[in-house]
Amino acid sequence: MHPLGLILFAVIALGSWYWWDKQPPDQRRSASWKLVLLFITIGLLLLAITGRLHWLGVMIALVLPFLKKLLPMLLRFSPLIAHWWRSQQQKKQTDSSDGTSGRNHKRPNSGRMDRVEALDVLGLRPDANREDILAAHRRLIQKLHPDREGSAYLAAKINEARDVLLDR
Repeated sequence: MHPLGLILFAVIALGSWYWWDKQPPDQRRSASWKLVLLFITIGLLLLAITGRLHWLGVMIALVLPFLKKLLPMLLRFSPLIAHWWRSQQQKKQTDSSDGTSGRNHKRPNSGRMDRVEALDVLGLRPDANREDILAAHRRLIQKLHPDREGSAYLAAKINEARDVLLDR
């Protein structure tokens, strides 16, 4: 590598470290992702300038068949993934508000889904009516039913959410 390139890299790395160090502790994770994206962008730019980017095309060609299978599966489970993500965020907020770290803290589980969780599972708003509940249930159960290569657990959760919202 050219000595000027090494000096430039060192200056960028040092400046990035100082910038990251000045970030508030609650924003450092976000800052870290920004730095990772910056370095990836710089690296791709350097590869493009030097004419060594051809391997990226090969990598994309190798990944595309896997994405073709993976993307529909992710879309099928997206309501449940979104529900899981929201529950994790709520857990973090609850744990930080009561002063626990969340590692050894367990919330009591009543065993029955509550209305908020049921709305999240079906992807509905709090003002949903009976027709909205049944339509959301039908749409999800058609995608996730075990007879259609779905999960029995997910189908049970969807059914439980419908029952909670319809007060069965």
